[in-house]
Amino acid sequence: MHKLIFTTLVAIATIMVSCNEKQHSIEMHDMESHAWSTTEEFAFDNGDSLAKRDLSIVVRYGSGYVADSVALHILTISPDSMVTKEPFTLHIPRIKEVRPEEQTFLYRRNVVFSRKGEYQFRIIPDTAVEGISSIGIIVSEQEAN
Repeated sequence: MHKLIFTTLVAIATIMVSCNEKQHSIEMHDMESHAWSTTEEFAFDNGDSLAKRDLSIVVRYGSGYVADSVALHILTISPDSMVTKEPFTLHIPRIKEVRPEEQTFLYRRNVVFSRKGEYQFRIIPDTAVEGISSIGIIVSEQEAN
C-alpha cells in the first residue's frame, strides 16, 4: 500500500514539475561571408497553445558592420499554414573593437501561439548587410507573476 502511495506521489510531482518547466528556444545561423543577404529560416515546435512568450532577434556582428540600422521583414508561418509578414528594424550600435559583439532585440511580447505544432520564421534583410556574422531568434516563455 505504501509503495502505491509513494508511486502516485512521485507521478504527481513529476507532472507538476513538467507543467512548470519554462520553454526556451534559441536558434542561430552563421553567415558564410560575414555579410547577411539571404533569408534565414527558423523553426519552433510549439507544444503549449496557452503560454505567453516573448520573441527576440539576436545579431552577432564585428567591426565590419557600418550601417546605422538594418531594415528587414519577419515572415511567420503557423502550423495551419497561416502567413503573416511585417517589417522590423534593428538599430545596431557600431563597435570600434576588433572583437565581435552580440545584441538582442525584443520583437514581440506576450505572443500566444494558438496552435500546437511547428511555427516557421523567416527573417529577410531588405538589403545586404556587411559585418553581420550570425542571426538568430529566441522564443522564451514568460515567467508567471
